[in-house]
Amino acid sequence: MNNAEQSAVMRYGYVSDYDAKRHMARVVFPDKDNLVSDWLPVLVHNALKNHDEAHVDIDEHVACLMCGNGIEAGVIIGALYDNENKPVKADNDIRSVTFNDGTEIIYDRKEHRLAINCKGDIVIHADGKMKLTASRIDLN
Repeated sequence: MNNAEQSAVMRYGYVSDYDAKRHMARVVFPDKDNLVSDWLPVLVHNALKNHDEAHVDIDEHVACLMCGNGIEAGVIIGALYDNENKPVKADNDIRSVTFNDGTEIIYDRKEHRLAINCKGDIVIHADGKMKLTASRIDLN
């Protein structure tokens, strides 16, 4: 095995195709004359006993760790913000998920506040008991 086959290269590109059932994508690499990768797995936090599903979108800016110097084998390690696509909250104390319909799940660790702003229905199902405890509950 030569050094190129043993090394890994960080490469940046844009998702051109995505297969949600396999959680794999193909990526266009501008630095490689817009060549398109083979199907690459998208890294997740858990995939065995717990499952973490967060899907990439077509045209999403991604970072890939590629085997050697090519575009055939590697893994998509995450999506990136860039000059055209900036963080929505941009606050070190806030962790949030913002969906393209405007729905948000926001936790502010400084304020100890969790907010869910949903554009549609919210369904909560429990096979067991449900306990709701608060110093005050307002129902509208």
